[in-house]
Amino acid sequence: MRFDLIALDLDDTLLHSDLSISEANRAALRAAHRGGAKIVLASGRNIYSMEKYARLLGLDGRDDYIISTNGAEIVETSTARVLEETRMGAGLCREVAAAVEARGFPWQVYGKGVIYYRGENPWTQEDTRLTGMPNEPLTDLAAALDGGQLKFIVPGDPDLLPALRLELLTHFSGRVEVFISKPYFLEVLCAGVDKGRALVDLARLLGIPLARTLALGDAMNDLGMIREAGFSCAPANSVPDVKAAAKWVSPLTNDQDFVADAIRRWMDLP
Repeated sequence: MRFDLIALDLDDTLLHSDLSISEANRAALRAAHRGGAKIVLASGRNIYSMEKYARLLGLDGRDDYIISTNGAEIVETSTARVLEETRMGAGLCREVAAAVEARGFPWQVYGKGVIYYRGENPWTQEDTRLTGMPNEPLTDLAAALDGGQLKFIVPGDPDLLPALRLELLTHFSGRVEVFISKPYFLEVLCAGVDKGRALVDLARLLGIPLARTLALGDAMNDLGMIREAGFSCAPANSVPDVKAAAKWVSPLTNDQDFVADAIRRWMDLP
């Protein structure tokens, strides 16, 4: 097959569990790029946490792009110019913060390369490990919320977050997107924000038909692009909904170089 754009999730898809990119995955992406495909990293991470991986893969040049914050931003990598952004307004941010706190959960938001948390919890340290961004307690609520936010993270017990998700979806009916990206991270974004929508928008901006796009992802925040892409692949470690939606499910996990195998298999690369 021939694909002109490959949208690629990072955590638990491209990255191994130790957050590294294997040489096999790098080589397959280089080969796909030589074959004419544009490689676009598409992650729940923000741009500050994604830049290092773009540099490692040589995806930080002219006409390279990143889909960040689960589709809330499309960014031109080399210049950090934001092509598209969907931000929750100050009023909605305050409502979300109040609703989460009323239910006894902590929350956190992202500044310029910093995680700001409201409420001590063990999962914020895990977010620091995953993203490489330091964390600090949030001391100025107005400064954090009055300018709006791209998303909220609600860290918590994996057994409790599914019920919280349903409560928030009901409470904010049609005003926000709520999904679980890691078992211990629930994410709240503006209604309509989705990696799939961002993929559609970026493909249109680049003049690439959706039929010639390939998406690879594993988690609920990847479901939109898995459904929207012309073709989609999921690793063996994917959640059930992603496996059900993907055109092809690999027998390999992210730690077994699923990305390299999928790209070489479906792009007929050596």
